[in-house]
Amino acid sequence: MRVIDSHVHFPEDRIIDDGRPRGAAGSGGVGYTSGRPAPGAAAKAPSHPWLEAEKARWEAAWRFPAAAAVGLEEGERLWRAEVDGREHLKAVVFVTAGSNELAGELAARHPGAFYGYAHHDPLLPDAPERLERALAGQGLRGYKLLGPKIDRRLDDPSFYPLWEIASAHNAPVLIHFGIMGGAGGIANHVNINPIVIHDVAKRFPSLPIIVPHFGCGYVFETLQLCWACPNVYVDTSGSNQWMRWMPYEVSLASLFRKYRETIGATRIIFGTDSSWFPRGFADAYLDVQVREMTDNGYSADEVDAVLYRNIAGLLGI
Repeated sequence: MRVIDSHVHFPEDRIIDDGRPRGAAGSGGVGYTSGRPAPGAAAKAPSHPWLEAEKARWEAAWRFPAAAAVGLEEGERLWRAEVDGREHLKAVVFVTAGSNELAGELAARHPGAFYGYAHHDPLLPDAPERLERALAGQGLRGYKLLGPKIDRRLDDPSFYPLWEIASAHNAPVLIHFGIMGGAGGIANHVNINPIVIHDVAKRFPSLPIIVPHFGCGYVFETLQLCWACPNVYVDTSGSNQWMRWMPYEVSLASLFRKYRETIGATRIIFGTDSSWFPRGFADAYLDVQVREMTDNGYSADEVDAVLYRNIAGLLGI
């Protein structure tokens, strides 16, 4: 078995200050490295017993250890040890790393083991220039966006320069749609439904677009989007706990079956959404996903496509 984890966050939000310069906070899928507050940012919600109970339920279900702060160099060393310590884990893709500069540095220092995506605010006046620099000069391979943090529809023509640059570089754009954050997070937004990217996918047919977490609650819309646009992929990352909040029964098994029936195994991409330590690479997510694929009739070749070849092909690995 060989694996590329296509969806990892370098744990910038849990890094202690060790004196090294780095970009503004914003990894872990919570913001942008833009020099200004993230679009759509809101004050931290006050604690509530139900919210705390939901967090505790998730921790108990997966038996993950409590997160600990580490230094920047230590975080880098620990992630390299995760790759080196597992024969099957060939590489990780940092979809956020605190700044485009740091993501590029990590990839440059660990060629073949670390890959990185740009992750900056698309509403910045120089957002296209930043993306061109990231893809052409900083060695980054894609662009990560958070739909519910962007207060302008993603099919707005003002974003076309970004899609043109990504398409010219054959760089995938990974866009989080659906509910965001744990319980108490964002559930309503102009960019919460992945169908908003339909016209973009049609207008830029050579632009690879990845929808993570199986669509994160918008299963029907994501399946329809993938059916209509062959340049749209899904990733499997995270605990996918959103399945519990659906009005009808959804399971990891049914997701693997339905997406395979609709688009085949070649547009399904493995990821874990791993980030912090001492958890590191979430082996539990890999184990349960491999079991569900195997139990639902995926051939060894299809499993290899999901775990390795699909993202390797998109990133030119």
